[in-house]
Amino acid sequence: MNETKFDLEQIRNENAISSFLHLLGQEPKRYSGGEYFYHSMLREGDRNPSFCVNDKLGLWYDHGMGKGGTIFDLAKALWPMLGFREVVEKLLSVMGSAPSNHLPLTAKPQQLEIPMRHPSYIVHEDRALGGNKQIKAYLLSRGIYDESSPLRELYYSIKPEGKTRMSFAAAGWKNDLGGWEVRSSGFKGCLGSKGLNVITGNENKVSLFEGMMDFLSWKAQSDSQGSTAIVLNSLSLLSSGISLAKNFPIIDIYFDHDLAGEKATGVIKQQLPWAIDRSGIYAGYNDFNEQHQSQLKLKQSQFEVKISSGQPIYNTENKFSGR
Repeated sequence: MNETKFDLEQIRNENAISSFLHLLGQEPKRYSGGEYFYHSMLREGDRNPSFCVNDKLGLWYDHGMGKGGTIFDLAKALWPMLGFREVVEKLLSVMGSAPSNHLPLTAKPQQLEIPMRHPSYIVHEDRALGGNKQIKAYLLSRGIYDESSPLRELYYSIKPEGKTRMSFAAAGWKNDLGGWEVRSSGFKGCLGSKGLNVITGNENKVSLFEGMMDFLSWKAQSDSQGSTAIVLNSLSLLSSGISLAKNFPIIDIYFDHDLAGEKATGVIKQQLPWAIDRSGIYAGYNDFNEQHQSQLKLKQSQFEVKISSGQPIYNTENKFSGR
C-alpha cells in the first residue's frame, strides 16, 4: 500500500509558524523588528517573552533553551512522542491543509536553523563602534554605548534555504568559541558556535551573568572592581559556567528575575554553596540592564528639570560644570 507523500518545502513555505501557534491558542506578547515574541510554550516560567518567530524566514528560536528551527522542528518539540511522519500529519491536521504536490518522505528534512546559526551565514566585516548610527542608537537605548567595550559593529548576511541572501548590521561580540553573539533592536542570536565569555580579572572573585548587556551594565555601575566575569550568553551553558566558577573562593551571581534565572541561581548555589545571589541590587527589575536603563532615564529627567528651571549644574565633585 502506498504511503502518503509530502512536499516538505511546500508545507514549510505555505504554513506560517505564527498561524500554527495561533491555532494552538498561543498569541505573541510583542512584535519588534519583523518578529513575534511569545512566552515559550516549550518550557515553564518564561515571564519575559523569549520565544521568537520570524515568519519571513520560516524560523523560530527559544532563547531560554538555546534551540530553534523550522515549523517541523517546533511540531516535533510539541509532540516529542510522535514519529516524524506522525508529526507532519498532526501539523497538517492543525493547519487544516493538505499539500497539492507530493515528494517521497524518506527521512527527517535537513534542519534549517535560525539565521544567526544557519551554515550559509557570512560575516563580511566587524568594525569598531561609532560608524553605524542605528547600532549606536540601539546601544544608547540600552545604556551601554562605550567605544572601549568588547562590542563591535558586525556586518553579515544570511541565505535561508530557497530564499535570497539578506544583509544585516548589528552589535556583536565574539564568544570564547569564536562565534558571534548578535544583538539589534529586533533580533538576538548567535552566528556560529554558541559559547560563553570569560573576562579575566581578580583570581579570587568571579561574577556570573546571563548576557553581555547585564555584564556591561554592571561594569558601568561598579567599574567591575577587578572581578573576573563569566558571561554565559545562554542558560544552556550553565554547567560550563559552574565548572569555571567553582575554582573561585568568591562567587557573585547576577541572573534575571524570572523563573529560568531563579532556577539557574538555585542550581549554582546547590553545587557551589558559597556563591551569593546579588540580584537584589536590581530588585523590581527583570535584569541588571533594565535597572541600569531606568537609572539613566531618571538622571536624564533630573538633568532636564534643572536645565528648564535654570538651576546650576554641578558635577560629582560639586564643582560648577556649566549649563
